[in-house]
Amino acid sequence: MLFSMFLRSFFIQAGWNYERFQNLGFVFALAPALRRIYPDREKLKAALLRHLEIFNTQPYMSGFVLGNIAAMEERASSAADPAAELAKMPGVKQALASSFASIGDRIFWGRLKPMTAQICLLVWAAGGFYGWLFTGLDERVPLALLLGGPLAGTVFYSAFAVYYRWKGVRRGFACGGAANCALDTVNWPRLIRLLSIAGFLMSLAIVALAFSLLIGVNGCACGGWRLALKAVVPVCVLALHRLTRAFGRSVFFAAGALLAVSILLFSVFGLEPLKFYL
Repeated sequence: MLFSMFLRSFFIQAGWNYERFQNLGFVFALAPALRRIYPDREKLKAALLRHLEIFNTQPYMSGFVLGNIAAMEERASSAADPAAELAKMPGVKQALASSFASIGDRIFWGRLKPMTAQICLLVWAAGGFYGWLFTGLDERVPLALLLGGPLAGTVFYSAFAVYYRWKGVRRGFACGGAANCALDTVNWPRLIRLLSIAGFLMSLAIVALAFSLLIGVNGCACGGWRLALKAVVPVCVLALHRLTRAFGRSVFFAAGALLAVSILLFSVFGLEPLKFYL
């Protein structure tokens, strides 16, 4: 039953709609549990209908809610007062959906998705392909390397997604019935912090590699002060990004600061943006 729910959770957004969001996908994923719990056709129909209400969460974290609700339905079916058990269900369902939506968005959309591109670039760089940096580079790239970069990033991202889908269904079913069910499964703040550090280190590695190559290629064509400026600018951009995050300012603040500095460099000092690095 849990494995069937796990497989069906991959389709939780297949019936996405603007009125009730993921409700159709949620019912589709929950159906194997409901069919086992309610062999009576009328009770099954009632269970399916009550879960067609609005539902929305981070899709990869939906298993935590699915497992919890399946356990609550099983408990309600054998309770002396099923109505009392079912009355708690919407509140628990909404609380978990909101909590795991926030956690999942920060992990998958905010950290892991950008890291897929970073991994791709690092794999390409390790294999000696720099066409992503030198746009006019004329070289024959092995197909395995060309596809290996995106594939490595996709595998890395998918491993997290599949793991938390399955872990969510199992853990949610094991602790079903509470509004804080499975929130202690992982030290989520620590995981988010570690992913942030890993993403920053990969960004630093890519920036260092890219600008080292660019400076090396164009180092003979400029004086010492321009060479130093080429190295200082990307470091300052990364430092500004970290300071912006540390003081809780928005990305628009950082963008505005970068725009102001760019105008200063390219207008007042007469630097040519298209020839500055390339």
